[in-house]
Amino acid sequence: MAAKPPPSKKPTTESESKAQKRSLDLLAEDCKRICTTALNKPFTTLQDAVDHLLPFHVLSSLTGDEVDAEEAEAAQDSARLLCSRRDLAAELTTRRAVELHSRVEDLRQRLGKLEDRYRTRHQRPLPEEELFIAQVLKEVAERTLETERAKPTVLSSESESDSDEVLGAVSTTGVPVGPTVKSNIKGKDCG
Repeated sequence: MAAKPPPSKKPTTESESKAQKRSLDLLAEDCKRICTTALNKPFTTLQDAVDHLLPFHVLSSLTGDEVDAEEAEAAQDSARLLCSRRDLAAELTTRRAVELHSRVEDLRQRLGKLEDRYRTRHQRPLPEEELFIAQVLKEVAERTLETERAKPTVLSSESESDSDEVLGAVSTTGVPVGPTVKSNIKGKDCG
């Protein structure tokens, strides 16, 4: 009789292959979840939080050094890597951070200049100050209107020449004409 392989070995390899296939399928699902995660959407339930965060937790268990070592071992001798993925990612992240920092600083400077320009050119008073200024202007306008109404009507240049003729006639009669008489004559309507 031929020796049969122990029955425990065959199911073990089959179960190992199933477990390996299952873990690869789960890893692929986790990768899909990470790539399609809605980052702006809040978690609705505890299970939702676990479903969204578990793939990140699983993939974060691999350290960058382990991945780099595996990658370096898999690379052929003729095709050596100039730098590891981790180094490249760190360099790209640093470059992007520097670019964003300089852009933020430029925007802050522009905003500061605009605010300074607005402050120096367009100083706007407080609402209470605006109300006070409006009240003062109203009072000044009312006083000006009252003084204009209280003033006697001023004769035009033609009527002044007529009044000079009248004054001249009065002075030819021999009656002395003083400045008070002239102002009284000018103030009256000589119609």
